[in-house]
Amino acid sequence: MKRYVLFMALILFFLGSTIFPPIAHSQEAKKPEKKVARDYPATWEEYLDLTPEQKSKLAEFRIKRQAEREESMKNMQAVRKELRELMRDPEANEKKILGIYDKLAKFRSDRFKKSIQHRKEIKKILTPEQWEKLEKIKKRIARRRGRFIGRKVFFRRGINRQRFHRFWK
Repeated sequence: MKRYVLFMALILFFLGSTIFPPIAHSQEAKKPEKKVARDYPATWEEYLDLTPEQKSKLAEFRIKRQAEREESMKNMQAVRKELRELMRDPEANEKKILGIYDKLAKFRSDRFKKSIQHRKEIKKILTPEQWEKLEKIKKRIARRRGRFIGRKVFFRRGINRQRFHRFWK
């Protein structure tokens, strides 16, 4: 019995000396918190060092492009809705379905053509140095996305059951 009491006392002493002091003396850390290191600017304007004139031109360009995109999307949604309705109808005319699909393909090609034009317009607004910076950061972002996607695929695989075959039997 004495051994049991002595053993329990030692366990309580150990737990009390390891767990209780940090709780009892909970104080703020003496070390200052790490500041978030940002080696990159907060906005694209800061990164590219845009002039006020360039900022205003880009803002106008964005507004114009957004209006075009909204109009294009409304037209595309209407055509998609029409296509969905025809696809649900078992007696729909095949030529009509293919014609609507061609309309969708035309909308997509127009959107691609406009994106090329927009790229040229942005290139006119920016200086060659700014354009190089922009291309450089785009490549960097693309590489990071690729690495992230690669990790995501790795985690999706889960546990290799062949390796742990004795647990599954």
